[in-house]
Amino acid sequence: MRNLLLFLGIMLCGNLIGQNQAVNIELNRGRLWHSFHYGQECDVMHDWRRSSPGLDWPGFDPNEIKQAFGANYTHLLAGGFYITSLNDAGAVQGWDNFATNGADAVGWNGGDKRYLVQNHNKRWSQGENYWLQTDPNEAEEVIETYFEKNPEWYQPWDNQNQWIGVKREVRQWSGSRADEDYVIVDYTIYNTRSRKSVEGVYLLFSYALSPNVRGWSLTNPNYPSGARNTQSRWDADSLALISWAGDFSSTSSWDESFDLFSSTVYDPVLGEDIVESEYLAPGFMGIRFLYISPDSSGLENQVNGFSWSAAAPSGDHSGPFLGVLGLDNKYDAMADPSLLANAFDDHSDARMGDSRLYANFSLGPFDIPRRDSIRIVVAEFVGGASYEDARNPEFTVADVQAAGDSASTYLQDRVRFNYEHGYRVPMPPVPPDFTVSPSTEAGVVANVISFDQVAETIPDPHEGIIDILGYRIYRSGDLPFGPWELIADIPVGDPAFWNADSQFYQMVDDQVALGYGYYYSVTAYDTGHNSWSVDPSIAVPSLESSIFANRRGTAFYTTIWPQIGDLSSVVVVPNPFYRSSGFELAGDTKAIQFVNLTQDCTIRIFSVRGDLVKLIEHQSDDSGTTFWNQISDNGQYVKSGMYFYHIEDVSGSRTTGKFAIVN
Repeated sequence: MRNLLLFLGIMLCGNLIGQNQAVNIELNRGRLWHSFHYGQECDVMHDWRRSSPGLDWPGFDPNEIKQAFGANYTHLLAGGFYITSLNDAGAVQGWDNFATNGADAVGWNGGDKRYLVQNHNKRWSQGENYWLQTDPNEAEEVIETYFEKNPEWYQPWDNQNQWIGVKREVRQWSGSRADEDYVIVDYTIYNTRSRKSVEGVYLLFSYALSPNVRGWSLTNPNYPSGARNTQSRWDADSLALISWAGDFSSTSSWDESFDLFSSTVYDPVLGEDIVESEYLAPGFMGIRFLYISPDSSGLENQVNGFSWSAAAPSGDHSGPFLGVLGLDNKYDAMADPSLLANAFDDHSDARMGDSRLYANFSLGPFDIPRRDSIRIVVAEFVGGASYEDARNPEFTVADVQAAGDSASTYLQDRVRFNYEHGYRVPMPPVPPDFTVSPSTEAGVVANVISFDQVAETIPDPHEGIIDILGYRIYRSGDLPFGPWELIADIPVGDPAFWNADSQFYQMVDDQVALGYGYYYSVTAYDTGHNSWSVDPSIAVPSLESSIFANRRGTAFYTTIWPQIGDLSSVVVVPNPFYRSSGFELAGDTKAIQFVNLTQDCTIRIFSVRGDLVKLIEHQSDDSGTTFWNQISDNGQYVKSGMYFYHIEDVSGSRTTGKFAIVN
């Protein structure tokens, strides 16, 4: 009785704590963004619509981009596993979904859920292990989740809670370019019975594939959400599945491979329309099993069966068990995935490239003795053509395919290396924190990137020595994920950039335009090592930190230092302002800018009829630029035409002028 009370006390404490925890935890520091619900991967499945990051590559916050950009680069909508087992009489004990609707079976408290969450948190909630500075033998980020059988739950129907608990550890290394594009998910399923084994256990790992959400939503806007041009291959020898965006067979006159999309925009510099193109889906998503505990026959690393399952044509989130009714039928389908809804295992099947797909892997059967467990380790990754190549007009479909195949092979090697070395990987040096500010020189248009030398005092976590060699500064004039341009390579202590008086590095970027937004990243790179201390047989090349781990997530808009009581040099740029028609692929929303303003002035914009269209109060100590998004004080976009402005400084200085807006 004492032990029971203690157990219930722990459960209650855990539930009270759990109620203050996040339901869905995101990994959003590096290039690959992902999320984990307490009961599954990603948020609960909702009609093949993205509701949280799901192997987003490259990941970005749509709120950072000031224009309609389409959906995110998502590759997975839901994932995890189903589980079933037998009772002592050999009948099916239960069946639970931890793949598409983990919230149905798992909860925080009370008797309404079969399983209770004990913990669902990041091990280092504030990023304390970034660059492996807290624990060099672990990942930079670890999400720990525990849930197990609810002792209070019982209902008089056949689907009972099973005598199992689940421990899930998610690991990511987002600071390293070599290891920024994958996560490793480590599951332990354990027996919660005190005296008996749990037998006849099958796991069906199932993933809702969608490479990728953005490409599908733009190239096929008249179809329901959830990409139907998904191609996929399964390699039973390497236990790896690869998926990508191929041709949509229902549109025979058009090859959608990698979702090539074009739009026409007006270039005011050239004075003509130009066509911008982009492969919207260059990423190849992969799932690889790194370890599977021995099944009941003693065989290790065995996938019992595999199938794809085509989802129903209408909005469907019921998963591959649609129409599979009753516990016995579900148990049979767990053991044999060919019995799932619309299942097939031949890549040449007509449903490939014409349907939304689940990938299903049957593992088992397992017998789990008392006080014992089984372990499943899965790596999930995305790689492919760079964003720069995806926007290169000379890049062909064959080039994208080759880049994806190459990246998939490389990432499979990386995850295997990582797992075999006990979740330890070589790391680049710590990059510096940096700031971006406008030039304070009168009349100079430039952005100043500044950072200190703290990174030069932090030793390599495995080697124990300071091995930083230099810094690289990157700039993107379009989006927070590129295309990136290397604009400076700064050796440690370079007097051209290091100011001994201020104790700061400074780089002046004068290749910028007034009013345009720019994203920056400062990386650090090291000397490399002839041997790695963790495994001396391995030579480590020079490593550079990830651009994405240290990028500035919001655009810095180039401005100019304010004038002192003088409005005579005010200009409006661009003038005329050409408002693009149609959908823009990338970049910030173009805005009209008033340049060379004073610190405190009032801008009034009038129509040709003399109506006041917009009133703007400009007050800034460090910027002589302000923006207008062409929205009037009435909340409407203004029409094409000529407009006049009147600007007055608090000192009484005035100026007037005109500009044009052209649709």
